[in-house]
Amino acid sequence: MGYTATLAGLVLAPMGLLAMVFTPFVKRYEDRIDPRILVTISFAVFALVLFMRADFNTNATIGTLLVPTVIQGVGMAAFFIPLMSLTLAGLPPERIPAASGLSNFARITAGSFGTSITTTLWDRRATLHHAQLVERLNAGDPSTDQALATMHAHGMGVGQSYELLNRMVDGQAFMLSANDIFYVSGVLFIGLIGLVWLARPLRGRAGAGGAAASGAH
Repeated sequence: MGYTATLAGLVLAPMGLLAMVFTPFVKRYEDRIDPRILVTISFAVFALVLFMRADFNTNATIGTLLVPTVIQGVGMAAFFIPLMSLTLAGLPPERIPAASGLSNFARITAGSFGTSITTTLWDRRATLHHAQLVERLNAGDPSTDQALATMHAHGMGVGQSYELLNRMVDGQAFMLSANDIFYVSGVLFIGLIGLVWLARPLRGRAGAGGAAASGAH
């Protein structure tokens, strides 16, 4: 979409800021609320954000990109602390460091696999969408003829016109592929909500609070 690294960072910055603002409130009321409720809220927010991003297009404005980013910050605040409490609840103090390390290792490893899988699927879906879009680029298509005529009117040669047209198709194909990934990810988060409720948190979780602190450390 032509965003520089600086501009992309500014668009994503509100997510971290809101997470910093709301995290202390989540920690304050953690012992009074079932952590499964907080994680459910977090996953629901993530799903909402992903479904919103599944409707993006290459003409999306900064404001359009900022809205789901701001909402995601709220979900991030209700994610790490309750999830760590659920992960380490009921463990004796001497096992918490090892369990916390194992949890962090599993999260980082799963993130690495997820990144690789997502990147591969993104590229393959882009190839599929590119092939589907190219099917309409023929001499009998009015939109194609109009686009080529406009390029020729601006002094582009035949080769340049086709190269620019192919670049435009590439951009649309990768945008549609990203939308597919966002939509599927949103569905996965909804499914994970049911998995969260299989956990059995302990009431009066004195150990869970310490576990969360240990995990944060």
